[in-house]
Amino acid sequence: MTINQKDSRSVFSNLTLDKLDQMFGLRAWGLVLYGALPASLSLLGIIDVKVAQINQLPAMLVVSLLPLIVTFLLVRARQRDWYFTTDYLNLRTTITTLLIVISATVIAAASGIIRQKYDLWPLDLSSQSQRVALVESFLFGIASLIFSSSLFATILTKGADLPGLPGSGFVTSIAKMRQLLIAIQRSSIWRKYEFDEGIQIFDELKQTRDSIIKELEAALSQPGHRLAKRGLEPLRSELDVFARSITDIRDGKIKDTVEFRWKIRFADLTKANDDAKENLQNERDAIKDQIMILMKLKNLRLGG
Repeated sequence: MTINQKDSRSVFSNLTLDKLDQMFGLRAWGLVLYGALPASLSLLGIIDVKVAQINQLPAMLVVSLLPLIVTFLLVRARQRDWYFTTDYLNLRTTITTLLIVISATVIAAASGIIRQKYDLWPLDLSSQSQRVALVESFLFGIASLIFSSSLFATILTKGADLPGLPGSGFVTSIAKMRQLLIAIQRSSIWRKYEFDEGIQIFDELKQTRDSIIKELEAALSQPGHRLAKRGLEPLRSELDVFARSITDIRDGKIKDTVEFRWKIRFADLTKANDDAKENLQNERDAIKDQIMILMKLKNLRLGG
């Protein structure tokens, strides 16, 4: 086996179902269906698009950017709500928007064939009539995005429970979880701690963690959404590690012990003096799995 083959296998082995969901928006496949749905109007002949001259294509493409951008922004807003983090947000939004346009174009072309308006078989791109037919189908697909945008704005943005989309109860729970975890990320515990400031901060963080667990249980109790739930399941154990870290620090009782335990788990060791740094780093290495989880929670991209 060559090095390139090993690298390729390594890349694909990291593509779990959860990662594919984040990259391609699998949990929200219904967006493609609802986005392309208005293109079916072409079957009824309600809307028609005609291209007089194929050389007008550049200008038409420029005009088509507006509905594309509007659709992209509406899809992005919903995708952001349906996922706990913003990882791959722009990628999955771009893919979903392109799939909507392609689906609408295919529907429009199929409609033209059914109504005997187009003759696209066998496909010959050197044919002027076929090029015009494809351009008209594409422009119809773009035009249908205006109706799709209205659909997204009036239905999808209202949190309606529709097939192929995460339910409103699930979305509400992960939105609350996101805000609570942002509060933990913004806590001063990651930057500094002095024993004289009291231990109330540890109690507050533990209460916030308990609230996240409550919302997590509510999200996981929602019917369906198995793919969406998969991505949330590791969060419980990660929050347990955070709670255990807070408890360990708090139970130190005396000043030196509490501050030492805090430094091990949260302090920036690059700012520690040389004498203490080595000892702290050794202690941190002993619980490196715990430290990795704490850093993961701190660096989750939640979008503010």
